Parts: sequence; C-alpha cells; structure tokens
Amino acid sequence: MKIGVVGDRETAIGFRLAGLTDVYEVENDEEAVKAINELANNENIAFIIITERIAESIKDKIKNIDKVIVEIPDKHGKLERVDPVKELIRKAIGVSMK
Repeated sequence: MKIGVVGDRETAIGFRLAGLTDVYEVENDEEAVKAINELANNENIAFIIITERIAESIKDKIKNIDKVIVEIPDKHGKLERVDPVKELIRKAIGVSMK
C-alpha cells in the first residue's frame, strides 16, 4: 500500500525527496479537491497526507472520503484550532481553559 500527499510546493518537494511518488502540489482549492479525489479512487493508496491549511479550506468536500486522511502542519506551522470539548466545558462552567 502507498501513501498519497496533497500539499503546497514545499511540502510536496519534501515528500518527493523522501521517495514518495503519489504527491500532488496544489495551488488552490479546486486542484486540492481534484487531487484528493484521484488519490481516494486509487486502490493502491492506503492513506492521504494533506496540509492543515488545505484540509481546512476544503473540509466540506473531503468529509465523505473513505481513505484515512492525516493532516500535517505546513511551512507556516500548526493551525490554532479550538478544541470543541474544551470549548463546551468552558461554556458550561464559565472558566477559561488552555
């Protein structure tokens, strides 16, 4: 089984240097959705690696993909996301949590 990658230029170059061949360098959401769909339809692909920023921008279009999708930070670093469980607890008890 193989690994597929969808990412920006730098991410794609890094994975190609590591020896992966099913790597898609994308510049916009349309290219990203097309790449994800191609990887999802490839029976040799076990899971797909995608950068967090790209995944965030197309999350509604990839939520029904049957492959395991792993999000990784890009060159800009990790995205700051709100943990939904922490947010519910914070609202319920009125305490700020970090």
